[in-house]
This record gives sequence, C-alpha cells and structure tokens, in this order.
Amino acid sequence: MTSPAAPLDDEAMATLVASRSLLGFVARSLAPVLDTMTMPQYRVLVVLDGAGSLRMSDLAERVGVHPSTLSRTVEKLVTAGWLDRAASEDSRREVHVSLSDAGVRLVGTVTAERRAAIATVLAGMEPADRAAVRQGMELFARAAGEASPPDLLELGL
Repeated sequence: MTSPAAPLDDEAMATLVASRSLLGFVARSLAPVLDTMTMPQYRVLVVLDGAGSLRMSDLAERVGVHPSTLSRTVEKLVTAGWLDRAASEDSRREVHVSLSDAGVRLVGTVTAERRAAIATVLAGMEPADRAAVRQGMELFARAAGEASPPDLLELGL
C-alpha cells in the first residue's frame, strides 16, 4: 500500500533530477568566483544585488545566518572589494552594506553566463515545452518563496 505522500514522490524525483541540471549551470557559472569566495559569501552578494543596501540585521535574516557569522563574512567581502559598508544616516549604531561596483559587475557577469547557458538548452526545445518549463519553474519558485520572474527581470537575474 502506498502512503498519501507517494504521488509526490514522482514529482519530487523529477524536480530533483531537474535541479541537478540547474546545479550544473550554477556550478559552471560560479567556478571562476569560487577561487576568491565561498558559496555563502556569494549568496550575500546575490541577496544585496536584489535588495540594494540593507542593515546588517536584515541581511543576516535574509541570508539565514546569525548576525555574528554575517559580520565576519561581510568583513571579508569588504576587504576583498565586493561590498561597501557605511554607518546609517539615522543611527551610527546601524551598519548598512551594499554591493560595490566590483560586486555589481561580478554578480552581473555570473548571472549573464548562467542565463546564456540555460537559454541555449531552452532554444533546443519546442515552444510548447519551453512554455511548460516556464510555468513549472514559476510555480515552483513561487511555492518556494522566491521572487517572481518579472521581479527577477528587474534585478537582471
């Protein structure tokens, strides 16, 4: 007898297989970056690319790390030239971080490489299949709490 969750097993497995392909695109696009930073550090850059300048506490929440961990990460990224850090105009106790010009260029380059690789695969598909992939990805992203495609286009992602 199958459990009530069994029907989801096929969908979960299909999504897992697709995620392996997507992870390949991510890994290839990040390969040059990983010589200079870790994946969690790059995640900080991506979050700031989408959000703009953030207070350290807000950034820690969005990245899902403890503020003290984020503080060390931000220090490394500021030292490397990927981030800018400044005291808040409202309160000197609040620190805001944002992407430096180099950080903006880095995220843009990685994103463009990933987009081009994915577009190459999609170009080999029939239009109806591309539409199905888009719909499925939009639904999955929404259920996972990610930004909607129009929001991503505004971000350049």
